[in-house]
Amino acid sequence: MNKKVAVALALVTGLIAISVPISISLFLAWKQSFNEQMATVASLAQDVLRRSEESTDQTFIIFKALASAHSADPCSAENIRLMGKLDLASEQVQAVGYVRDNRLLCSSYGHHDTPIGPPTYVTRYGTAIRTSVEFPVLPGERFLVSTDVASGYTVAIHPSLPLNVFVGESHLSIGVVSDYTRSVILHRGVFEPEWIELAGGRADARFSDGGSLVTVKHSPKYGFSAYAAVSTASVNAGLRRFALVLVPIGVLAGIVLAWAVVYLARQQLALPAVLKVALKRNEFFLEYQPVVDLSTGRWVGAEALIRWRRPNGELIRPDVFIAVAEEINLIQRVTERVMAIIADDVQDLLAHHPGFHIAINLSAADLQSEQTLVCLDTLRGRISAGPGNLIVEVTERVFMKAEAVRSVLDEIRGRGIEIAIDDFGTGYSSLSYLESVKLDYLKIDKCFVETLEKEAATSQVVPHIIEMAKSLNLKMVAEGVETEVQAQYLRQRGVQFAQGWLFARPMPFAEFVRTLRKAEEESSASAA
Repeated sequence: MNKKVAVALALVTGLIAISVPISISLFLAWKQSFNEQMATVASLAQDVLRRSEESTDQTFIIFKALASAHSADPCSAENIRLMGKLDLASEQVQAVGYVRDNRLLCSSYGHHDTPIGPPTYVTRYGTAIRTSVEFPVLPGERFLVSTDVASGYTVAIHPSLPLNVFVGESHLSIGVVSDYTRSVILHRGVFEPEWIELAGGRADARFSDGGSLVTVKHSPKYGFSAYAAVSTASVNAGLRRFALVLVPIGVLAGIVLAWAVVYLARQQLALPAVLKVALKRNEFFLEYQPVVDLSTGRWVGAEALIRWRRPNGELIRPDVFIAVAEEINLIQRVTERVMAIIADDVQDLLAHHPGFHIAINLSAADLQSEQTLVCLDTLRGRISAGPGNLIVEVTERVFMKAEAVRSVLDEIRGRGIEIAIDDFGTGYSSLSYLESVKLDYLKIDKCFVETLEKEAATSQVVPHIIEMAKSLNLKMVAEGVETEVQAQYLRQRGVQFAQGWLFARPMPFAEFVRTLRKAEEESSASAA
C-alpha cells in the first residue's frame, strides 16, 4: 500500500471514528427520549384505567345497595336518604337517582322530573350508558350517567373525575373508549379512532401512529379501554435535552478514536522507515525456546525467535514487523541479522553439545534467493555446524511457490541442514506439495495442540496430522504444549519432540545456556 492511499484511508477512518460515536449518541438520545415519553403515556393510561374502574366499581356497589333495600317506592323519602348516604360515601359519584322512561324522577338531591334522553348504548352487564347528560340544576355541566336497566337506579359521574390525573403538558391526551361502540366516553385532548384499530384488542398496546406515541390499556373487568397519547414533538424536545448530555460524550469518544486511528496510521506509515533504522542500529535481538525430547525430557535444540526493542524500551510484536519487512522487501536483511546474531551467540555451544540443533525461520523471499545459501554457509562455518545442527523452518505459504523454492530447499538439504514445515494445517499446503519437497520435520501448530483437552471440532485434527507425518517418515515437533495432559497425549501417539511453556518460555541466550547446563548437571547427578 503506497503512502497516499494509506493517508487517505487513515483520513476516512478518522472521519468515521468521529461520526460513528456522534451518530450513536444521537440515536441513544432519541431512544432515551422515546422510551421516556412512552413510559409516561403508559403510566397515564394505567392511571386513567384504574380511576375508571374505581368509578365503575362504586357504581355497581350503589346499584347493589339500592336493590338490596327492596324499597316499594324508589323515590320514597327513605330511599332518597339512602341515595344521599351512598352519594356521600363514594368520592367519584356526583349524584344517585332513579330513572324511568328516560326521565330522572328523583335523586339524592330530591324529587325531579327531568328528561335525560335515550341511552348512548347498553353494556353486556345491563347498564344503560349516557355519555353526556346536562341537568337543569347544573347548567353547562355534562355528566356520565349509568343506569341499571333492571332497577332504574342511576349514578351520575362528572367526566373529569376519572381523568383527574396529572397532565402537565398540553400535547398529552387521555380518555376512555367504549369497547361496544368504539367511540370515546371520556376524553381530554385529541382522540383518533384509528388508535383502537391499531391496538388490535390487545390488553396493553403501545405504538406510534406517526404523529403520536399511544398506549391503550383494556379493562379486564369492564367493557372499556383507557388510552393516553403524546405528540411525537415531545420526543424531539426530549431528544434535545438528552443530546445535550450524550452528544458531548460522543464527540469526546469520537475525538479519542480518531486520535487513536491517526496515531496508529502514523505508526504504520512510519514503521518501514523505523525498521530500516533499526537494522542499522542493531535493535534486534534473539530469544531461544527449547525443543524437548518427549520420551526423555532432554533439551535437544532450540528455535531462534527474533525480537525488536525500540530505544525507548517499546517492544514491537514480531507478527507486526515481520509482515512489514516482507511488504517492503526487507525480510532478507532481517534474516541475515538473525543468522549474524546466532553466529555470535552459538559459537561454542555445539562444541559442548554436538547433538544440539538451532532452528531458523526462513520466508518465501529467503528461499528464492541464492544469498540465503551464502548466509547459511557463513553461519555453518562460524559455529562449526555439522549435519543436523541447523534446521530451517518454512511456513505452508512457501508451498504456494513450490517450483520457485524447490532448488534452494534442495541446496539447503545438500548442506546437511534439515528442513521443517512450520504451522502445519493453518495454511495452503496439501499432501501433493509435501510429497514434492524433501522435508525432515513437521511442526504441529499450537492452535491444534491447545484443543486436545477440549471438545472442539479441531481436536480431531492432531491424530490425522500425526498419521500423515508418519506416512511421510517425518519427525514431529508439537508447538505450544502447556500441560502435562497434552504432552502425554502426544507422547503416546509417537510425537518425538515438543516446545511450549510447559517446558520453558523463550529466553535470552545467556539464560538459555545456564538453564541447559543446570538441567544437564541435575540429570548427571540423578544418574549417579
